[in-house]
Amino acid sequence: MQDDSRLGGDFTLALFKLSGQMLAAGETLAQPAGITVAWWQVLGAVLGQPRTAPDIARQMGITRQAVQRVANRLMEEGLLDTLPNPAHKRSPLLTPTQAGRDAVERIRPGQTAFSQRIARSFGRPEFEHLVAELQRMSAVIDEVEPD
Repeated sequence: MQDDSRLGGDFTLALFKLSGQMLAAGETLAQPAGITVAWWQVLGAVLGQPRTAPDIARQMGITRQAVQRVANRLMEEGLLDTLPNPAHKRSPLLTPTQAGRDAVERIRPGQTAFSQRIARSFGRPEFEHLVAELQRMSAVIDEVEPD
């Protein structure tokens, strides 16, 4: 049986590798839309409803400043717009433009095919369980901060 330090290190390295693999796959998938994976993350976060940069940062586990830099660029490119935020005048709501929605839609076929291939490799029930466990892991990590 592995000691806790070794198990924790293996866990961390496995997640770092998986993150890198998914970011690389995301870049490939985002290419047909002419956007980056960072742009896709921010656009994807506001497809269902407008959100503030801090809301997106919390949802994605990244800094507000990183989200704001991407949002500013997306606005320059005409893919994102702002709406007044009645709850906070200095933190506008971000919302995709039609061009932003179209960009994400161009990604959908490749992303769907990629996800289907992964699901087939695991089997659908096991893949659904894995997704649920990853979501649970994310919730636990939100609660358990490093010393």
